[in-house]
Amino acid sequence: MIEHNPHDASGQLSGYLYQVLSALLLLLESRNPDSQLCIEKFDDVAFVEKDKPQIMIQIKHQLYRQGSLSDTSTDYWRTIKSWCDCIKNNGNLKDTTDFVIITTAKAQDNSIAFYLQNMFSRDWKKALEIMRQVACSNASKTNKIYYDAFKSLDDKQQEDLVKHIYVCDMSPNIGAIRESIMPYVRVITLQPFEERVYEKIVGWWIISAIQCLISEEPVFISYRQLQKKMNDIGGEYKADSLPIDVDPYYQPTDHELDQLPPENRIFIEQLGLIAISNSRLKRCIRDYYNAYRQRSQWVREQLLFINDLEKYENRLVDEWNRLFLIMKEDMEDYGDQLPENQKQIAGRKLFGEIENLSLPIRSNVPDPFIMRGTYHELANRLVVGWHVDFMDRLCKLLRG
Repeated sequence: MIEHNPHDASGQLSGYLYQVLSALLLLLESRNPDSQLCIEKFDDVAFVEKDKPQIMIQIKHQLYRQGSLSDTSTDYWRTIKSWCDCIKNNGNLKDTTDFVIITTAKAQDNSIAFYLQNMFSRDWKKALEIMRQVACSNASKTNKIYYDAFKSLDDKQQEDLVKHIYVCDMSPNIGAIRESIMPYVRVITLQPFEERVYEKIVGWWIISAIQCLISEEPVFISYRQLQKKMNDIGGEYKADSLPIDVDPYYQPTDHELDQLPPENRIFIEQLGLIAISNSRLKRCIRDYYNAYRQRSQWVREQLLFINDLEKYENRLVDEWNRLFLIMKEDMEDYGDQLPENQKQIAGRKLFGEIENLSLPIRSNVPDPFIMRGTYHELANRLVVGWHVDFMDRLCKLLRG
């Protein structure tokens, strides 16, 4: 039996992640083009208008147990104190702001939380009556500071606060919140790409949330901004789309290049035959490495099938063959007397013409590194080459 780790922080960490994902879901559900929210500035999450919070939201998540929403719940009263402090610091807040608790716990019948639900049972006056009774009569030392904060408000302030409190209980936990977000994903993409699009949207959202956290000034994420990003991501995944997921400018490290087997380095020998410069060689290695990673990912995700890749390679080989025959024809007048440096110059010219071709793998995937990297893969297999004698030269070298 595995012993419980006393330092296990999974519950706390899941709470932070739940807060971030809940913020995403809340903005999606707002459906208001003018909505914008921020995280951890005014509250856990706050909807803001003209730099002032209109809805302040506390998010409570329980991972391993059913959270408490009793009349003496410490979580509930701690939240009340937080809002009481806000009201004292900003007297106008209570008149313009709603206060919301989103929790995975269940409100008990006839409790404070029960009467503050946004449902037929809502009775904020009854909730206020119970809150005043609890704050004045309960002897809990743990909650005393929270009760005192509530009692420090005058009767009108207490009424205005409780009138604007809404409890959303039994919210989906972190394991289920994905299913609440997915309907918004399905609107912008096709079924085979749902998971990938979801992962990209959540990844972007987490990065945006981090910017909210590290900024000294409030950072707002708007509904329009979210919708644009979702549409951009969804637009990358269509029936004939091949989204670019790798960084085309990534320069592989020496360690990564050392992992390439010898048969994947033949293209470097091909470029050596035409005496290409070292700086240009680095760019070619970059194109090969990144195109190899991107093509492999397309195949793994079944966005590109092997026969599709073969058809594309055949197009590239056919165009290379046309230009290669032109180069050979230009050299025939010299016979066997053509010096090596002239062969190298002709090979570099051919390679430059190949690099400047525009032969995208799909019409909506114009990124040139895919074509250039695929040519290097063909060069690995000696299907194409740049030096007029590349086949003889490399066959001798490889046999050696």
